[in-house]
Amino acid sequence: MNRPAPEAVAADSEPRKRRRPAKSCEQCRQRKVRCDREVPCGPCRRSRSSVDCSYRQNLHSPSPVAAEQTALHVPQQRILLTTPSNQFAPETQPPSLTNNVTRSSIDQPELVSIAQAPTSTNGSSASAQHGSSVRHLQDRLQRLEEQLAESATGPDQQPLERTLRELCSKVQSLEERLSQSVHSTPGGEPDRDEDGRDEQVPGMASHPLRLDAKVRKMKLFGPTHHTYTLDKLRLLGSLTSKDPQSAYPERKVELATLIKDCRNLRKSIKKEQALKPNNPISDLRSSIPAKDVCDELVRCYMDTFEPVYRILHLPNFQKGYQQFWEEPSAKVTPFLVKLILVLAIGTTFHPRRSKAGTEHDTQLIQSWIYAAQWWLTGPTERLTSSLEGIQAFCLLLLARQMGTLGPSIWLSPGSLLQAATAMGLHLDSASFPSLSPYMAEMRARLWTTVLELTIQCSLDTAVPLIIPASTNSKPLCNLNDKDLDPEMKQATTARPMSELTDSSIQLFLHKSFALRAEAVNLIHDRSKLTYAKAIQLGNNLRNTCQTIATFFSSHAPCSTTPQHQHQSQHTNSDLHPTSFHRKFLDMILRRYILLLHLPFMRQAATNPHYHFSRKVCLESAMVIASYANTLTLPATTDLDDFARLLIAGRGSFRGPLSLELFSILGLEIITQLEESPPLPPPPPPPPSSLTASPSTHPAFTNPLDELARATRGPLIRTLEHIRDQIFQIIRIGTPSLKRCIILSAMLAQIRAMERGDPVEEAVGESLVLSLRECYAALQSSSGGADVDVNSAVMTGTTTAGSSLGSPSGLVGVEFGADFDLDITSLLYVPGLGDLGDLGF
Repeated sequence: MNRPAPEAVAADSEPRKRRRPAKSCEQCRQRKVRCDREVPCGPCRRSRSSVDCSYRQNLHSPSPVAAEQTALHVPQQRILLTTPSNQFAPETQPPSLTNNVTRSSIDQPELVSIAQAPTSTNGSSASAQHGSSVRHLQDRLQRLEEQLAESATGPDQQPLERTLRELCSKVQSLEERLSQSVHSTPGGEPDRDEDGRDEQVPGMASHPLRLDAKVRKMKLFGPTHHTYTLDKLRLLGSLTSKDPQSAYPERKVELATLIKDCRNLRKSIKKEQALKPNNPISDLRSSIPAKDVCDELVRCYMDTFEPVYRILHLPNFQKGYQQFWEEPSAKVTPFLVKLILVLAIGTTFHPRRSKAGTEHDTQLIQSWIYAAQWWLTGPTERLTSSLEGIQAFCLLLLARQMGTLGPSIWLSPGSLLQAATAMGLHLDSASFPSLSPYMAEMRARLWTTVLELTIQCSLDTAVPLIIPASTNSKPLCNLNDKDLDPEMKQATTARPMSELTDSSIQLFLHKSFALRAEAVNLIHDRSKLTYAKAIQLGNNLRNTCQTIATFFSSHAPCSTTPQHQHQSQHTNSDLHPTSFHRKFLDMILRRYILLLHLPFMRQAATNPHYHFSRKVCLESAMVIASYANTLTLPATTDLDDFARLLIAGRGSFRGPLSLELFSILGLEIITQLEESPPLPPPPPPPPSSLTASPSTHPAFTNPLDELARATRGPLIRTLEHIRDQIFQIIRIGTPSLKRCIILSAMLAQIRAMERGDPVEEAVGESLVLSLRECYAALQSSSGGADVDVNSAVMTGTTTAGSSLGSPSGLVGVEFGADFDLDITSLLYVPGLGDLGDLGF
């Protein structure tokens, strides 16, 4: 007798061979009872013990009754429902149609697992199934409401209304779970229960965030804030209850008094415990110059940085400025902090900087900056969590970058970005209906400013650009400041983009933010930067530069009008574009083009495939370098605002005077010399030619050599002009020597290569000469006694009060093995490590 093969034994999971499909649930089939094929069915609901109602997979079309449940059924899946026995009537009481529909709808949210289609490449079909499921649930809910309305004939309708509310909340919960399953990651593996069946883990519904927006304080309540948990306790609802039996109205006065007493006592205790350190400026009000001087300094700021960054609201600033002079107060207020920072920035652009109130205006500016930092991070830091605090922070970063202090890693745009995010500036103001139109627009403006300062810092440093993933803030509107008022109730319609407003310059710069952010991320992650991508982004940025140039040419002011008359007084006028803004924006955008192509430009000498990057870098560098032509130190009478920015700016604000830029120009010249080495010098003329006329014995020339020399001529003259201006900046009191020393060595290398002389000897002599010049310039700027510079350098002597230590160790005979004069190390600075130790 043949035994059946093991394969012939049917497994539990395989469908049984029947002439008709099984339509009853598995539990009714096991108990041999009639199943009404509901989900869950009637016998399972009426069971005295908790029974899971489940249906075996149906390979054929479902029955008419089961077809109604398609919202919860997906082929080849099973549905489990828990049915507590104490929720249903005894078995002897058959449920009506209304009860069946009601109980079926109520029990649906009790699903242990919702059916989920197997993961496949056809994601659109799964989405369509979920969408039809949601619509089916909505239709069933509507039919249920109609049935409840028809059955509500008695006077007691409260149970029906409560049932309907429960149904709405449960169906809404089920819709959210279905929606989350639609947005699950494609290709992901579904969770499985102990039996190996697919199980959908329900996600958490997202709740709208809350913003605590007050005049003096603004804070965004994140998803981890305790306020969302307290909402579930409904404490506020119980306190504000209108129930006649509530005891809250009688205790309202007592509660208010106790809260006030506790608050006052808490403040007094915290005041006693707080440290009382000394302020950087004991009397900040007394350090402010006279009103006529302040008017000029404020105008200097309004003419330069305010149209680009849009930090202040001009009518509000005008109002506070007038009150400041009409009602002087020694109290440090947010407006006073913003005013001193505006004055610190405006002093940089003033034709006579000493007019700020003292001959040593550099120290005065530093004291203002430290006072602002003290207000932001000192004992009053809890009062700065507001839009005024963000405004002061933005002004502080600009003031530091315009002075001798320079940027700080502790007070950086990254800290500003975190503070702005904590106040919810990165979120759309439409999410917070309580905000006024004025507050919404100021939030959009300041968030744009924060992003601009952050991306600028990311480009200058090695810090990646990190923007919150939840950012959905809308861009600022094209409006004048006069169109905004803190008391306005309705939002003002934005003006057309073709119309010039106070926000036009910031808008034009912000349009390229997404493009520049992509460029910054690629610059920091070179592994993802391809040559094709660099060309694409570079071309888009070049088109943006052309668009901005067209904008400024169409709104160019009259050339015969002085710059300070392009607008009237800052307190009652609009902001207009000037040549400063055109140069500033163009310089900012071209830096991204430079740094995108720079990795390929460095390899272009050995790989001709990257010749286009070399061409683009040279083009962009020469355009930026041309903006230094208006810098004509030591003459200071004809300097424009952009030239004054180059003198006092730090980091990217140095523009054509930055080490980053002239190193690119120097590399281009040296590459040209290496590609076409100079010809050997011609033989000396015979002695008889010494007395001959030039026409009789013309000089030996090579046309190709002359052509190459003529091509390099403009580049070399540009570097020489930059070197002279950097040296003059040292003479007027800016002790920054690294740029001058390296550029001098670079020019010496270029001249030696042109003549065919030894490079290392020429560079060594150039270093000695440049150090002597810098030493003399430092002596003259510090007001020290006159000394013989040559003897001081050679003997190592120095005067008391000199800001520079003895440079005798850098004389040619003293270099030794610790000072590497290899030109590659010189250009990359590590060979000048001991110069860095001197604070260059």
